[in-house]
Amino acid sequence: MSIKNLVGYQVLDSRGRPTVAVTLTTSDGSIHTARVPSGASTGAHEAKELRDTETKFAEKFYGGKSVYQAVENINNIIAPRLKGHRPIPLATDGILVELDHTADHHLLGANALLAVSLAVAKAAAHTAGLSLARYFQPEGKLLIPMPMVNILSGGAHANRTMDIQDVLVLPNGATSFSEALSWIVAIRELAASKGAKSGATTHLIADEGGLGIAFPTIDNALEFLTNCISEVGLEPGKQVSLAIDVASTQFFDGNNYKLTALNKEFSQEEFVAFISKMVKDHPILSIEDPFAEDDWASWKQFMATAPKNLQLLGDDLFTTNLGRLQRGIDEKSANAILIKANQNGLVTSTQKVLTTAQANNFKTVVSARSGETEDSWLADLATGWRASQIKVGSTHGAERTAKWNRLLELEATENCEFAKPF
Repeated sequence: MSIKNLVGYQVLDSRGRPTVAVTLTTSDGSIHTARVPSGASTGAHEAKELRDTETKFAEKFYGGKSVYQAVENINNIIAPRLKGHRPIPLATDGILVELDHTADHHLLGANALLAVSLAVAKAAAHTAGLSLARYFQPEGKLLIPMPMVNILSGGAHANRTMDIQDVLVLPNGATSFSEALSWIVAIRELAASKGAKSGATTHLIADEGGLGIAFPTIDNALEFLTNCISEVGLEPGKQVSLAIDVASTQFFDGNNYKLTALNKEFSQEEFVAFISKMVKDHPILSIEDPFAEDDWASWKQFMATAPKNLQLLGDDLFTTNLGRLQRGIDEKSANAILIKANQNGLVTSTQKVLTTAQANNFKTVVSARSGETEDSWLADLATGWRASQIKVGSTHGAERTAKWNRLLELEATENCEFAKPF
């Protein structure tokens, strides 16, 4: 079976901004479509999306965010090269690297390359007569990852209603994915109800479906959510724990961390102490990007004294980049990595970063982006790659529930077990 046709085109993501889609047709007539996400809070070391700000396609209606040049690169450069080839992910990704040899894929655009790479992976699974998850793990029980779910949003996702980006929950005491999801839905609905009763606006949600409730301090937000866990009848820290995404690069000026809502400025050493106290005072099991993407010294300092059961998760620190991950392993800067396919640009090289992390006893969290699409391939990749956890936002918005519903489908229809990473 071979690739008969490959067409790139522009679609919209969950923020109403343009993104890249690809439809691939194989010689047996089957059709496979992939759409790529886009982030709002992006790391400096990510693979580069190609937007039309400085291309001949720039036009006023999308404010330079259109992706017509990336689409043209697919249709005029990539498609002619791939037609007639068998849809094999490793071989295809090798051809894509030949066509764009730059480390950050800025020549053709990481968004263009990833859309093609994903469509080929989906076609390969179809050719093998397998789900995408099962294609990446042909034998044994599939591992359904534990959900890490956004309840409260701030930072770049919610107009700075909190200094940090997200407060999330981890259902670490659940025994199945369906049970875990039911707990999370109950917590989020109670949080919305309590927020509304206190006068907060809760019918407007942030980019990832979280509640943009304003809190005077981060501690107030953590206490609020801890109380919600208790009030639905679950035990904080034992059955459901907190996770926070600090996204600290956004408020680091190169020397100090400046928290606007708190109206306070911290030196690097002071901020390490601030984060340490927060972890000590609340049932936090995972903390993401507590320090800026190039503040390696603070990462190492915190990691040296962090509780052994704490997941110290690098997103902007690693940007799904093998070289940066290796530095983190060597320097003992973290013990977990967020995996985002569009930070990397190719399916197989994203998988290589993940498997390298797993081989070095790092927990792996496969993640969506704030600008998502209705595609559910992320759920299959996280499951097929045996990731520890999956993070796709909250439980509102079709672009989020598509992933949760796919995991429920896999749990019901495939031979699976539920991840217990903690």
